[in-house]
Amino acid sequence: MMSYPTTSRGFSLIELSIVLVIVGLVIAGMLVPLSAQIDQKNYNETQKAMVELRDGLIGYASSNGYLPCPDTTGDGVEDRDTGTGACLADPAEGNLPWANLGMGKQDAWGQKYQYRVTNGFANSVTKFTLSTGPSMTITDTSGVTLALRVPAVIVSKGKSGAGAGVNEQENSDKDDSFVSDVPSAVAGNEFDDIVVWVPSTLLFNRMLTAGKLP
Repeated sequence: MMSYPTTSRGFSLIELSIVLVIVGLVIAGMLVPLSAQIDQKNYNETQKAMVELRDGLIGYASSNGYLPCPDTTGDGVEDRDTGTGACLADPAEGNLPWANLGMGKQDAWGQKYQYRVTNGFANSVTKFTLSTGPSMTITDTSGVTLALRVPAVIVSKGKSGAGAGVNEQENSDKDDSFVSDVPSAVAGNEFDDIVVWVPSTLLFNRMLTAGKLP
């Protein structure tokens, strides 16, 4: 009985190229939703952390009778004039003084939180009363007012950092107006800032409960 030699045929370059293209498309299809999931996870974690930071600010005020000043030197410690009790920054905006709060050094993207406070609410000498006027306003990206007379605001600049969109610029121009909304990828006006604020009514109620206000 005769036996015939057998030969094995390998992939040709064209076949190998087709396989690599298919594998690449499959991997790319998997990476896009994975990236979106990571972005959403970071967004949710940062939003939750910022709500805790807001409560931390209210707790700080309940203990001290005033809100902390911003950190302007990057060391996590508030910067104020110990003589007058006023914040060194004017307007009172900078990084969140995480060391004073004992929490919230940075967001899920590794960026420091931006923080602004109405001067009258952060003076450690005069402190604030029920007649102290909060100065900030929060709107959404269409201009609808979300909150008035806000004493303090915390901002995360999101995945993109300091963006070029007009609404993100509004959160970085050191005035009393801030914008808060869901993330948007509209070309030329991308928005992924996360904004959390201290409502004046909540702050006053906590201070009254703590016996820090008459």
